[in-house]
Amino acid sequence: MDPQEERRCRTLLEVPSGAGREVLECAYRRLKALYAEEHGICSAPGMDEFSPEARQAVLDDLEAAYTALCRDGAVRLPAPQAAPARSAPPGSLREAREAAGLDLDAIAAETHVRPAFLSALEEERFQDLPLGAVQVRGYLTAYLGTLGLCAATLVPPYLARFQAWLDQGRPGATSGALAGH
Repeated sequence: MDPQEERRCRTLLEVPSGAGREVLECAYRRLKALYAEEHGICSAPGMDEFSPEARQAVLDDLEAAYTALCRDGAVRLPAPQAAPARSAPPGSLREAREAAGLDLDAIAAETHVRPAFLSALEEERFQDLPLGAVQVRGYLTAYLGTLGLCAATLVPPYLARFQAWLDQGRPGATSGALAGH
């Protein structure tokens, strides 16, 4: 596959050039589900671009792009990298961010999430995050999207740890953070 065709396929599937198979599959499933719904979030009466025929054309394009990327080997596993010398556990958000060559300020500029919240997400300092699971989910999903990681597989276990922390009476939270709750 030539580079221009690969770029076109990746643009259709909304995945970055360095994304691996897991990210590609997640994006493909998400877009396929979005366009497969007859009355999805994008449809409104009189909008021809979301007619059944137009949606089917988009689904066909998504299928072709996904198949082409998988068939032609355009999707490769990331090359192994030497582990950086730091105390973050393997597979952490910080490790993924650093492997992508980004700093917290770059992620903050892209996601519009405060660097302090991004740092708290990385270190699982739940007491420094908003107490609403919806906000934490949103911040985490935006963070993962910027890194090109699949939120569908990574958000649920993170939120389970956050919920367990909430269920334990929010250990480590300051009394001021809990006032009135």
